[in-house]
Amino acid sequence: MKILGGKWKLPILFRLMSGQMRFSTLASLIPNLSRKVLSEQLKQMEKDGLVHREEFDQSPPKVEYSLTKQARKLKPILEDLCQWNKSTTNPKK
Repeated sequence: MKILGGKWKLPILFRLMSGQMRFSTLASLIPNLSRKVLSEQLKQMEKDGLVHREEFDQSPPKVEYSLTKQARKLKPILEDLCQWNKSTTNPKK
């Protein structure tokens, strides 16, 4: 649970579930997250084994992020959390 803590890790992981993404794409999908914090969170999640960072040897430089095999195991849990959040923020009357 410690490696998933914090405000931004779950939203980042949820976005990466759709596949490999460039930094700028991730940043645009989470507009309230600063680029500095996104960079820090990605580095931490890479260190924790949740995110894979792939650098391409080209000009201009290209870097893409994806979930590791371990992080992909979280998909059903994150989907359940998303559904739970929707049900608590929009309860049926």
